[in-house]
Amino acid sequence: MSVPPRRRRVIVPPETGWDLGAAGLPRAFWAVMTGLMLGLAALLFATGYVGYGGMILILAVAAAVNLAPRR
Repeated sequence: MSVPPRRRRVIVPPETGWDLGAAGLPRAFWAVMTGLMLGLAALLFATGYVGYGGMILILAVAAAVNLAPRR
């Protein structure tokens, strides 16, 4: 007895775009997130955790990218 294969449903993004994502979050959120991560990176650098501080600093820069003006 064999089971017939189920048909796969094609998933496409909505016509108006995704509701959430980097562009869907307010700029204030990204500003706060960037500030928090910069503060944490400074704290980690000051206590000698250079590797962790560098990683958090990279994440802060990635969050700051979302603050760039949109075209």
